[in-house]
Amino acid sequence: MRCSRLTAALLLTLSACKMAPRPEDSARVVEDKARGVRYTVPAGWQSHDGEILSASGSLLTLRVYDLVEADKTFVAGLPDTLLPQLEEWAKYYYVVDGPPTREETTVAGLPATEWTYPIRIRPKDPQSKVTYWVVRRATRLFIIRAAFAARALGKDEPALRGIVDGWEFL
Repeated sequence: MRCSRLTAALLLTLSACKMAPRPEDSARVVEDKARGVRYTVPAGWQSHDGEILSASGSLLTLRVYDLVEADKTFVAGLPDTLLPQLEEWAKYYYVVDGPPTREETTVAGLPATEWTYPIRIRPKDPQSKVTYWVVRRATRLFIIRAAFAARALGKDEPALRGIVDGWEFL
């Protein structure tokens, strides 16, 4: 009798643990004071240290650079002076299938430039894309990169764009 009560208590505890919601089960706001941003991570996605990952493998990353000591010619030419670096990053991580498209947009109400490269993870993989948003705010340069898993492009792109659309600077 004692064993069955203990077993029942243990099973009840284990089932409660499995049913407890995990942080990624619902959308949540991340306030990243070190990088000076706030964004909402969709339900089912994971976030850690400036990266957001979908269950399908799409990834959003953020890099922030201080422009105070940067070369004045480089800063004056932004965002175009950054294009060679973006292309180098794209080629380092992916197989780039062509030149980027460029679109002027906004992020958190600030002017931004969006570059999208057609890519493949490996040469025989289906084509996907990687998108960079470049935003300058005061003396900081923000580079947001979204790399889409080919199998989830249709599903993950709206979610990643939603993250960027809801972006806030602190």
